[in-house]
Amino acid sequence: MIETIEQGAPKTDFMKDGDRVRVEMPDRHGAFVFGAIDQRVRRG
Repeated sequence: MIETIEQGAPKTDFMKDGDRVRVEMPDRHGAFVFGAIDQRVRRG
């Protein structure tokens, strides 16, 4: 949405089959709140 607001159109591609998504969340001390979520995007 930020690209659309700032540039008039999105420039970044959407995720596609085979892309990797990884989420980690460290607290303010650097310790991880939960384990990493690491998955590949697959066509449904």
